[in-house]
Amino acid sequence: MVLQKKPQDQLTLIIDQGSHASRIALFTTTGKQVYLESRDISTRSAEQANNQVTYEQDAHEILQSISNLLNALPDNLVNRIQNCGLCTQRSTIVAWHKTSGETLSPAISWRDTRAQPLIETLRPCEDEIRKTSGLALSAHYSASKIHWLLKHNLAVQQADKSSQLNISPLASFLLFHLLNEKPYLIDHSNAQRSQLFDIQQLNWSKPLLKLFHIKQGLLPVCSPMINLYGHLYLNNIPLTTVAGDQNASLHAFPPLHKNQALLNVGTGAFILSPATHNKAGSKLLYTLSSSDAKACRFVNEGTVNGAGSALSWQQKIDATHNISTDIFNQLPVWLKQIHSPPVFINTISGLGSPWWCSHAGEADFLSHTKTNRAERYVAIIESIIFLIFKNIQQLEIPPDTLLISGGLSQLDDLCHKLADLSQIKVVRFNDAETTARGCAWLANQLLKNNHLDWKPLEISQQFIPHKSHQQKKNIHSRYQQFVGELNKRCSSD
Repeated sequence: MVLQKKPQDQLTLIIDQGSHASRIALFTTTGKQVYLESRDISTRSAEQANNQVTYEQDAHEILQSISNLLNALPDNLVNRIQNCGLCTQRSTIVAWHKTSGETLSPAISWRDTRAQPLIETLRPCEDEIRKTSGLALSAHYSASKIHWLLKHNLAVQQADKSSQLNISPLASFLLFHLLNEKPYLIDHSNAQRSQLFDIQQLNWSKPLLKLFHIKQGLLPVCSPMINLYGHLYLNNIPLTTVAGDQNASLHAFPPLHKNQALLNVGTGAFILSPATHNKAGSKLLYTLSSSDAKACRFVNEGTVNGAGSALSWQQKIDATHNISTDIFNQLPVWLKQIHSPPVFINTISGLGSPWWCSHAGEADFLSHTKTNRAERYVAIIESIIFLIFKNIQQLEIPPDTLLISGGLSQLDDLCHKLADLSQIKVVRFNDAETTARGCAWLANQLLKNNHLDWKPLEISQQFIPHKSHQQKKNIHSRYQQFVGELNKRCSSD
């Protein structure tokens, strides 16, 4: 389908719904961001038995934050919007009433691992699950969360009995409430993150549904990422793409060369690299990067769960001792001052690739002496770097350039340390928030817009690997201690 072309001064609206905030951004046909507003959203977390953690959000709070942002858009900008796109946090799910749209459960965050016991029972099927879905068997994905709700939530069970249950990725809930057509749809990238999606058939997998005891009729219809999903209640604007946040971020950049990788560092960190096929035995994910009516494309993905969330973990500890939690102005100073931090074993939100380990124990600092606050935060930053580097080492094609984006990419010394440890050039761009920009690019593909003249992101800084033998030796020694400890923990039952 080709939508009507618009003049060159028209705008693309992006709804960017993330773990900590909802954002609204507007982009010109050259890819320039001309508007950005955000609203914070809350998360409830609680420690459970066996190191499992629950993370819940209020889906209606999320929806209201988006509605408030849309309603606050100036009329002179609204009248220039030709189309829109939606990108969301992945693997977060919610159960809701098919007719009324009211929620029947909290939104269970991608970080939630309450369903780990079910995952352990499926270990004999791990290879087949990986082959079908492209994902490692993990409680972070949607399938086990859906299963848990079906087993433990009374309102969900009652709605299921009366054929009034929808249970889906968060994106489906938002589409139902934001679009005039009230569709029950999900894009391929969010569907894949459920661990119920067949990446060859581009639809729900009957064998995987059977493994997780989920009826297909409860789930939304799968659609290409680039697709006309319906029309936004605001000015009847056509919504022409839906994507997971990391899938979208890839498209903020020119297509990756085989010797490049993209790193996005936010609540989690995600390493994306060109892929030739779904390699058997890989510890990385085989992730759908884009799809339309004709084709789909994939990348390899490494996943670090404890990035910004690891800093938040330490901030919460500080708050219990009435210590100021505003550390982002202090981090650049600490990173320059502290040269020999302790090693922090970062198991925040569970270990992602390449360990995929659920029994690595609690996060802690390896130190025989008392550590101060600055040392702890620098150790956490280094642990994020260590987890990223371990994933880089798993890539099918070793990169010589790492393109970095996301909030934590603005820390110069994080970039310097990563370059030194990996001996790979790290390139940072002026626009750290790439998710919305990539989503805008995807949204414009359906328009076949002759006026689209997407300009590449401008490089703000390049970080060249340091050649000092001693400097490389020091950080590499801490990295070896970090990896050795995680290997030991994950090999023990």
